[in-house]
Amino acid sequence: MKNYKLYLIDLDGTIYNGEKKIRYAKEFVEYLNEKNIDYLFLTNNSTKEPKDVAEHLKKFAIYTSEEHVFTSSDATKIYLESKGYKNLYVIGEAGVKNTLSLFCQKDTEEDVEAVVVGLDRELTYEKLAIATKAILNGAELIGTNPDTLLPTAHGFAPSNGGQVKYLEYATSTLATIIGKPSNIIMESAIKLFNYRKDEIVMVGDNYDTDIMSGINSGIDTIHVQTGVTSFEELKEKEKKPTYSIENLYQLIK
Repeated sequence: MKNYKLYLIDLDGTIYNGEKKIRYAKEFVEYLNEKNIDYLFLTNNSTKEPKDVAEHLKKFAIYTSEEHVFTSSDATKIYLESKGYKNLYVIGEAGVKNTLSLFCQKDTEEDVEAVVVGLDRELTYEKLAIATKAILNGAELIGTNPDTLLPTAHGFAPSNGGQVKYLEYATSTLATIIGKPSNIIMESAIKLFNYRKDEIVMVGDNYDTDIMSGINSGIDTIHVQTGVTSFEELKEKEKKPTYSIENLYQLIK
């Protein structure tokens, strides 16, 4: 396996499973820190800010800084700035709302240029109605991530994908998706560094999000057999990752 200068790393299923530690995740991050190898935790979760993610990792004895975390909310902010939007209607929790605090976040559909949809566990019909009106008035529909399910301590719960699909169906409008496997989050993360694509690798457990995001972006991929997609399931896929490994210990050299 070749040496890479930048590791883009998934979290849930790769570094931890819900509230459970994944073996060798701690040692892998320590290895990257000791060798001064650049890495970025790439997460579709829009409900937390990078500082919250770094704090959460301490539960697994993994010590890093918020500079090593890049969320779908961060990528959404970069996308909105590139479009020149100022007035938003935001469905979501503190993570996305705080990240987008420099924009004007409206309470009604008036003058809204973009509707941003992140997971909102206090979602109401009124919020969906305002978002629908804004989109029908011409606002761009933007989903922070397309995830269908959210792993919790008590099993799976609905994630942001259902909220986005509701608004797509209601407005007959296709959403711009920011998070994995979209190229938007990948290109935004890659542009933070000055590496060639052949010096970068995406590490993750989920074929449909992590591995496909790397394949779609033209970088190498490492599938880790510790989460969603098993090695047996991987055999059925037409497009294969560059490598598939049993656990992260195989990346410690």
